[in-house]
Amino acid sequence: MTLAVGLGLCRKEPREPGKSGKLGRLGELGALCALHDAGQGRWSRALQCEGPVKPAKRKLTVADLLALKGKRQLVLTTAFDEWTARAAEQAGVDMIVAWGSCQEHSKFVVEAVRRGAPNTLIGTGINPGAYESQENALKLANEMRAAGTDIIYCSGLVPEKFAGLAKQHFPCCGHVGYLPANNTWFGGPRAVGKTAEEARKVYEDVMALEAAGCIAVEMECVPAKVAAEITKRTKMLVFSMGSGPDCDGQFIFSEDLIGTNSGHYPRHSITYANLMADAVRALSQYCQDVRHGAYPAAKHCIKMKDEEFLRFKDSLS
Repeated sequence: MTLAVGLGLCRKEPREPGKSGKLGRLGELGALCALHDAGQGRWSRALQCEGPVKPAKRKLTVADLLALKGKRQLVLTTAFDEWTARAAEQAGVDMIVAWGSCQEHSKFVVEAVRRGAPNTLIGTGINPGAYESQENALKLANEMRAAGTDIIYCSGLVPEKFAGLAKQHFPCCGHVGYLPANNTWFGGPRAVGKTAEEARKVYEDVMALEAAGCIAVEMECVPAKVAAEITKRTKMLVFSMGSGPDCDGQFIFSEDLIGTNSGHYPRHSITYANLMADAVRALSQYCQDVRHGAYPAAKHCIKMKDEEFLRFKDSLS
């Protein structure tokens, strides 16, 4: 299970050896979600953030997002489970992006994320290749909205399909620049828009999405100067994924932010914690304690009166 939390929540504070910091429990257990009973959706109280719980925030609307263009940076990150979504909401993330490997999996993921973040906008969408017709695109978008999605977010949907969704009042977010879904056509991960011709193509893609009725676009791995210029020329919100500071918001995968990414960390990523190292440390200590008899200790065991135990033993003879 992939973990994600929002900016700032897992930022560690210095602590003395042997003493737990304010987020120590989150650091040790957060990266695992191992105490989650996936079958019943139960969460151990050990996963509750320490300190007072913040009051529920007001959920932003699409109108709120659009009104914030040019006024403050929006913050986006990913979440794929209930606990991560809850952490992202408490951290103050403006929008969570979530998806699955197929339509049914995406619905399952979004439902979990919505439970964890009832007051945060969720963007997710139709998997590339799943929308062979406009009718099917609408059907799948309706399913995602029923699961809890606020914004239809897709890396491969063509402007014509977006236009059909926009006519049915689905807020849509497009994707330009480097598209991981089309990785093989790019020859692998790379920056897009470093030549005048490529930059012009990115601009034209953005304008086509705007004309189709999209309210936002993710711009991935585009030179900062190009991204800034295009952001000024579109009414849509532009979310930067490695495209510089002058877009309308920043989007980083949470596994990069908290150190649970088991693969490549892109150049534009930033890491505020190493929860995987904390998780390995906690589990290693658990293994050691069990194998050396330190766990369970007396305080972890259920006691029984001696006379009751004797009666029990007598009943066995």
